[in-house]
Amino acid sequence: MQTRPPIVVILGHVDHGKTFLLDALCKTNIASREVGGITQSTHAFQTNGITFIDTPGHAAFSQMRSRGADIADIAILVISAVDGVMPQTKESIATIKSAGIPMIVAINKMDLPGASADTVKSQLVENAVLVEGFGGDVPAIPVSAKTGQGLPELLEMVHLVSSLQPPVSDPSGSLECIVLESHLDTRRGPLAMCIVKNGTLKVGQELFSDKLVGKAKALSVNPALPSTPVEILGLTSVVPVGSVLSSAITKISPPFVPPLNLRGGNPALPAGRPKGEGDIVKIILKADTLGSLEAITSLLPPEVNLISSATGEVTESDILFATSTNSQIIAFNVKIPGSTAKLAEIDKVKIHSFNVIYELLDAIEKLVHPQETETITGRAQILAGFKIDNLRVAGGKCTEGEILKTNSIKIGDKITKIKSLKIGKAEVEKIKTGQEFGAVFSPPVDFKTGDIIIAVTIHGAS
Repeated sequence: MQTRPPIVVILGHVDHGKTFLLDALCKTNIASREVGGITQSTHAFQTNGITFIDTPGHAAFSQMRSRGADIADIAILVISAVDGVMPQTKESIATIKSAGIPMIVAINKMDLPGASADTVKSQLVENAVLVEGFGGDVPAIPVSAKTGQGLPELLEMVHLVSSLQPPVSDPSGSLECIVLESHLDTRRGPLAMCIVKNGTLKVGQELFSDKLVGKAKALSVNPALPSTPVEILGLTSVVPVGSVLSSAITKISPPFVPPLNLRGGNPALPAGRPKGEGDIVKIILKADTLGSLEAITSLLPPEVNLISSATGEVTESDILFATSTNSQIIAFNVKIPGSTAKLAEIDKVKIHSFNVIYELLDAIEKLVHPQETETITGRAQILAGFKIDNLRVAGGKCTEGEILKTNSIKIGDKITKIKSLKIGKAEVEKIKTGQEFGAVFSPPVDFKTGDIIIAVTIHGAS
């Protein structure tokens, strides 16, 4: 057995600077390329003898954070020195404790006005994280990803913590690769981003999970030694995230969140959502990676019937499937080729495309619970009130726009509909500006001479 580089997971609340911090440590530029300024997939890098795993901070990606912590040897908890402990900070603390790995706190954004490391440390104590100087031994280092403050000390602390219980592996032993992320590339086929935990991965090796899943035709790093993040080309299908790849069929059970059950192009339903439950909105979900699919499906409301889910761009087959199942297509971080978009237009299939997770979730919420909007079509003033055949009639004059018999009617804070609308003795469908009329409302509402009638058309969100 030999000592291997420590694997360090970066955890914390969204927008607390995890990816900017990692960019500063690894001298990369991931943050500038992220849509919406937030991480939405798992990245892994190796620098200074350390392998870093960057995880998303948005609430939707809790399973990705848990998976990253289960793979790692050490966790860096990033907290904004301005915002302090936030919801995903607390979740990250629980994840780290559950994984049973050492924690280092990086108090980031120390360059900003209002930054206070002591305030953050006090909040951590309130959340049962006892940092150095506050009754405990958890290292807490003030840093700034922008200015570089504290970064050497942070790296030094990672090496120090790692040296207390050095991680070991056998480069010549049985291969064990953990799948961090997986997706279908339309040009190159199925790809998997992995971290080697044991053994050595080389081009040409056959790879197994419960069965043969392909051969390593190309690797981003060859050979890939323990703790090395590596992208594998040559798999026969998109391998579930959390899978363990080996050089022989094994019974290794990964201690991760169960991967999403995807079945090619057939309907793939998340666990606990039986087919047919939730018939308000039918959707076909396409996303860039299995991790994204996992995050999105875990947060779908029960009113959504997930007809199919898969990685890769939206295809013409997806359009045909949507047509036959009367579904809408939700696309996340994937391309929609021109020919596919044209077919969708012809077949009247709605495609909702997003690059930011919270915008997608907001849109699904609106699909499930449409918000009504109102358009005012006209106004009128009530000139008199009288009874005919025990029905109270409002006599009025249209002062603006037009009043349609199909309108909803607002009188003060009361809302009603028009049961009868007449000019003289003739029943009409609408009243124009300047015309006088008589109207009967249903349900009946109280009104008086001088009240203003507002006629509105109510639209449901599409």
